[in-house]
Amino acid sequence: MYKVYMFPARFPAKIFELFFKKLEGKGLIFDPFAGSGSLAIASFLQCYESEVWDINPMIHVIVDASIKLLKGYNVKKALKLVKHAMRYGRPWLPDGAEYWWPSDALDLLGKVWGFFRENMSVFNEHEMRFSLLDEMWSLYAIIALYASRKISYTDDSVPKWYKSKLKVNKMNTLLFKTSPKKLFERYAERKAKTLMSIQKIVPKPSCNPDITIRVLDAIATNNYPENPIGVLTSPPYLQAQEYIRSFRWELKLLGVPSETITNLRKLEIPYREPVDIEIMSKKYHEIHNSIAEEKYRKVLRSYFTNILLVLERSVSSMKIGVTGIFVGDATLRGITIPIIDIFKEHLTTKLRLQEIADGELNDKIRRRRLFKQRKNLNPDGIQVEHLVFLKKP
Repeated sequence: MYKVYMFPARFPAKIFELFFKKLEGKGLIFDPFAGSGSLAIASFLQCYESEVWDINPMIHVIVDASIKLLKGYNVKKALKLVKHAMRYGRPWLPDGAEYWWPSDALDLLGKVWGFFRENMSVFNEHEMRFSLLDEMWSLYAIIALYASRKISYTDDSVPKWYKSKLKVNKMNTLLFKTSPKKLFERYAERKAKTLMSIQKIVPKPSCNPDITIRVLDAIATNNYPENPIGVLTSPPYLQAQEYIRSFRWELKLLGVPSETITNLRKLEIPYREPVDIEIMSKKYHEIHNSIAEEKYRKVLRSYFTNILLVLERSVSSMKIGVTGIFVGDATLRGITIPIIDIFKEHLTTKLRLQEIADGELNDKIRRRRLFKQRKNLNPDGIQVEHLVFLKKP
């Protein structure tokens, strides 16, 4: 259910099982760094209201499509709309598309996304959300994005956009044998079939809890939800800055302006200035003082002050409840930073949160789509992630 569209570093499903067992009663669940919005989907399945935030507008598309699947919306209708769009008379594509797609496919893609822009949804820059023209908009978007990506030159095996020589050769071979229209239809049908299989496997919940999706900078706002009974989040991992870039062409096809995408990238944690809060963690200060270069000390300060600010605000809005934090062992200049330990030390010291016994999980990553084989001091990326639960007494 959490794989409606490819997304790096999703929550493992086991975490939701552990989280919901620790909640007392019903109420609102909140995630300020929601990524693909998996918590909203899990909460819907468990009949909890939820509010999820992220700076990436893809969260709106993925969550809306996932909930529509759970509610039993007709996927075949969305597929029919995509096929109808292939004959649309007013094509539109963002600038630069010719770099990522074969020239033979550009006219077809223009028709599919011109139709979306004028008949399915328009991105509202002021409200930072998609204004709906048709209730099937998100299912159309998921099917069309999948097929568009499959006929592009980007590598299929990694979540970010990367022009691969192997994929260029593959597309040239495929288009020598078949037309762009037939190839696009094949991939659209494949995605629709996958979505329909999800509908059959996952039972439709008997409830209809409210879900609030906000494309929002959690650091810049004080307007946090009131009295959540649970917070579950997975903050960015130190210098992680791939998420907007990974979806920049999905966002462009969906009509998000290039300037808006550029501005969203500037909000990613590695580009932020530190904020003025005291970090109450001995481990943090030991590591900070051991780093010789000021620019890397600043990276560390920026990360922990910004993330802890959001965690503090999220927890402070509770009267009583459970906070779950899931984060990996990231590195800085080859030094492993014990992020989860620093979070725990700060929150238990400053906010008097109590760690829940048997609330930890150490997950050795095997199947999750993270960024590996990079040319830096940590080429294999994150190897282990940690989950901790803290309770506000």
